[in-house]
Amino acid sequence: MISALGFSRFNTNDEEWATRRAITQERYLAAAKPAHEQSVSDIFNVGLASCETSLAGIQQALFAGAMTIFYQAFGLVAEARPTAVLLDRVRDVLRRLQYYSWVTPTNDERNGAIHDARAIIADFGSQLMTDPRAAAEMNRFSNQAAGIDNFSPIEEFVMNLFAGVETTVTTVQWVIDRLGANPQVQDRIHEEIAGNKAQTPFTDCFINETMRYFPPIPFLTREASADTVIDGARLRAGQLVMLSVVGVHQHPEFWENPRTFDASRKEFIDNSFDRRAFIPFLTGPRMCGGARLGRLEVEQAVRAVVRQFAFARTDDIIRFDYALALRPAGGMSVTVSRR
Repeated sequence: MISALGFSRFNTNDEEWATRRAITQERYLAAAKPAHEQSVSDIFNVGLASCETSLAGIQQALFAGAMTIFYQAFGLVAEARPTAVLLDRVRDVLRRLQYYSWVTPTNDERNGAIHDARAIIADFGSQLMTDPRAAAEMNRFSNQAAGIDNFSPIEEFVMNLFAGVETTVTTVQWVIDRLGANPQVQDRIHEEIAGNKAQTPFTDCFINETMRYFPPIPFLTREASADTVIDGARLRAGQLVMLSVVGVHQHPEFWENPRTFDASRKEFIDNSFDRRAFIPFLTGPRMCGGARLGRLEVEQAVRAVVRQFAFARTDDIIRFDYALALRPAGGMSVTVSRR
């Protein structure tokens, strides 16, 4: 169903997947180099300094910052407000498509979702191609994908943009949610960050625990490339398998008290966790191509947020929404104040 939004590195295989991956991978790796750390930090600090003191205001600033960083990776300039509107439409369509992948839609429902998805791609293309630099970059996409039939550079760009921005901002939103629920932890993290220390082990642990407990991509689907047997289960070539990232992150064989959110989790503090059991950016050849950039963004966004804001919760009821990424539900009971 996600193919209604087009094809990209996320829903293709084999040589086509490798070709699509190569189009963006060097850009992600270059943008994640340590030399860009200060620039990423500045983008989030400046955006948050001028935003409205509310969860909605912080969310808008985080999205604008993440979009700016994504566009800069490709030598482009983001139009934050209209792009945010388009991403809201993408999220709505993806939510419907996810639902229809579980509950068979009527023909009208299916056709309506596909029509809306294609309209988003068309509108995104119209907006993007008004910039000559973007037009040139989309031409580069097309040239590198010359061997792929019916390749759409806009589809590739949109799905990479949405996946990168949505997961980054979602992770920071969950950090905010957990900071509000843990005031003593929040004070300790603020002290660590405000001290401008070279090493911030407690903050890093808290970010890792947030991604463990609330992985932005909670499950994924993979296709068996050959007949095989895994743990007694026989799989046929071409068979789709749903893998639970939440299940891996809460597996008692790898984690102590895995269903408890532990802000100072020993496995992270001691750096003793099994890398196979912590996969917020997935793993293997198909892991997130922007993992390094995503991690850099999350770390710098969290630091910027904690420097400028304090959070409190009136309850600790976890509410979530789902549309590609597992994100906090709107209207969560977190209050915000400027430091």
